[in-house]
Amino acid sequence: MTQLAEELPDLADQLKQEVRQGRVVSEPRLKQEGEYEARASRLAEAELPPLGKADIAVLPYTDDERLGLVRSSILTLAETMHASRKAALDIARTREMDLSIEFGDPELEEISYLDLKAETERAWVALTIVRELLSEESDTSVEAIQ
Repeated sequence: MTQLAEELPDLADQLKQEVRQGRVVSEPRLKQEGEYEARASRLAEAELPPLGKADIAVLPYTDDERLGLVRSSILTLAETMHASRKAALDIARTREMDLSIEFGDPELEEISYLDLKAETERAWVALTIVRELLSEESDTSVEAIQ
């Protein structure tokens, strides 16, 4: 998470907020996870009504679930980066536009350029690497990382 916070602070903040909020589970799911009895006794001690089938509870994420959130977020980010660049490239090609985008005002600053084809290729390479590194076959459980 430290490296993620350094490299992608906005994504790291979103993930931290999600983890702090916990995950919402239904009463039947709570029973499956073995948390029901502890939760029911705490509610009884506080003199609150027990959870019903339509009620929900919030549980903290497990370490593996937290890791899954990070994996999913990074993969979604890489997919979005590639898809947005590919869409822009496809539109430019369809409309027979220049595949290079200029940024800035030549009278006020130096112009910067973005080559859509090259950016799309870089995003594809990045997506491929992210998919490979975060594939389900790779051993990235919390135990393996520690």
